[in-house]
Amino acid sequence: MKTKVSLIKCDSYETSKVIEAVNKAVELIGGIEKFVKPGERILLKPNLLSARTPDRAITTHPEVVRAMVRLVRKAGATPIVGDSPGGAIKGVERVWTETGMKKLSEEEGFQLINFETSGSVERKINHPLLPSIHIAKIITEVDGIINLPKLKTHGLMIYTGAIKNLYGTIPGMRKAEYHKIVPHPDDFSHLLDEIYLQVKDKLRFSLVDGIMGMEGNGPSSGDKRKLDMILACGDSVMLDLAITGILGLSVKKIESINYLYKKLNDKNNPATYEIVGNKPSEFDVSGFKFPSTWYVRLVPRWLIKLLGGLLWLKPQIIKTSCINCKLCSNSCPVQAILNGGKEKPWVVHEKCISCLCCHELCPVDSIELQKSFIVRLIARD
Repeated sequence: MKTKVSLIKCDSYETSKVIEAVNKAVELIGGIEKFVKPGERILLKPNLLSARTPDRAITTHPEVVRAMVRLVRKAGATPIVGDSPGGAIKGVERVWTETGMKKLSEEEGFQLINFETSGSVERKINHPLLPSIHIAKIITEVDGIINLPKLKTHGLMIYTGAIKNLYGTIPGMRKAEYHKIVPHPDDFSHLLDEIYLQVKDKLRFSLVDGIMGMEGNGPSSGDKRKLDMILACGDSVMLDLAITGILGLSVKKIESINYLYKKLNDKNNPATYEIVGNKPSEFDVSGFKFPSTWYVRLVPRWLIKLLGGLLWLKPQIIKTSCINCKLCSNSCPVQAILNGGKEKPWVVHEKCISCLCCHELCPVDSIELQKSFIVRLIARD
């Protein structure tokens, strides 16, 4: 059985072009009426990682959100927009403003939902290290969810798209706490899978903003890459599978997608996808760079135990560009980043679990990743 993944070319964030591309992408997978019914309340979940402006290609562009707001309204439903930004610890209003969501909500007249203050519900999951998780309460209250991720690389997970974007349904500092409990990439992948399974029944479809994506050491400190892509699919696993295929990376190297594909796939009737719309050959993805650390993420646990302290990847704060906002130290799940008032923060490597939360959230890209000698041999840039 083949699942349709729409791929539409869009070369700028000009409002009319984005609306046309988003409408076409959704039409090719069945049309908005297939996924949204009149009178429903639909949550749009963009990637609002932190307080970064849209031009930095870190967050879902507001024009993509605008196009989806209008499309949901066209179907007779009520759109709301929400997320749990990593930088909300310094005030979610700053995140809304910097990402362009506040201005957009005023222009389009929709409600912004802060998952931190809207409550949470506990759900039991099937994970060896984490028996239950807390998910934003709004997830249980809306009729459906439309997932709006950004196409980016990710230092810990290699790639972040439809599946990884749902980690934002975990409110507040619980995200950092879960990183502490499941620091190994394989265990964290399993957690992402369980979150997906918890929200799967509410998830109508995912649409990825890949007009301006990110390659290299994403999800916040990588390099912008113009890809000119809008992609959509009713199956988030198939969507991520298609995107990584287009970018030239085997799904077997991305545990969260690979695990879900195996778990949800019918062996007697294996699921595949077909790309509709533009052809992948029409896009320039040549030499797309994945994180320089991604090989390290694939090192098996037994080898990590064997090599012990010889295999490590730790953040280091660049004092000359650090603005001493203390977002890194306030967000660290294991308090491995210390600060002394006016003195700029520093990392206690012995306590660090290499979750890379600080690397994701630093607003001025002042955190670099230091590698041990063996890591430098394995993961040469």
